[in-house]
Amino acid sequence: MSLFTKCLRPSMPAARRSIVRFNSTSTPAKIREIVEASTNDKELVSGAPAELSYSDKRVARIYKEAKYATQSSSRNSKFWKVEFDIVARGNRWENDLIGYQGTSDYLQCTRLNFDTKDDAVRFAEGQGWNYYVQEPKERKFKPKQYASNFVHINGPLKLIRTK
Repeated sequence: MSLFTKCLRPSMPAARRSIVRFNSTSTPAKIREIVEASTNDKELVSGAPAELSYSDKRVARIYKEAKYATQSSSRNSKFWKVEFDIVARGNRWENDLIGYQGTSDYLQCTRLNFDTKDDAVRFAEGQGWNYYVQEPKERKFKPKQYASNFVHINGPLKLIRTK
């Protein structure tokens, strides 16, 4: 089956637009040999050699962030997040000029968002990461009537002071 694609630049004259034809949909032999020779799945996905990855010593946390305490609080609670736990003394230093802390740990600032928990777990397993899932805490909401604010209670009057 052949696949035809046109050049996407409409500003080019019709005579100069080229059509690219792909006759083969199979994997080239050289790429197939590389894939079969590699035993490390992480190396295939990221392209980095296994000795650069020290994620086998790290643990990823999969969690759903709590809602903000504002009225428009649903923005951050829609996604499941994957982030790595911070290593104690993991190549950290303090900048003398500004006082900020620096780190050479590239996994510390990695934060990924996923629509579902299953997507996050599947991605972590595909990368070969050790992980744990932190389930979100359910909010306990007690419905109250607005009229209960004005119910008469016997006893001394409660004074509310602002100072």
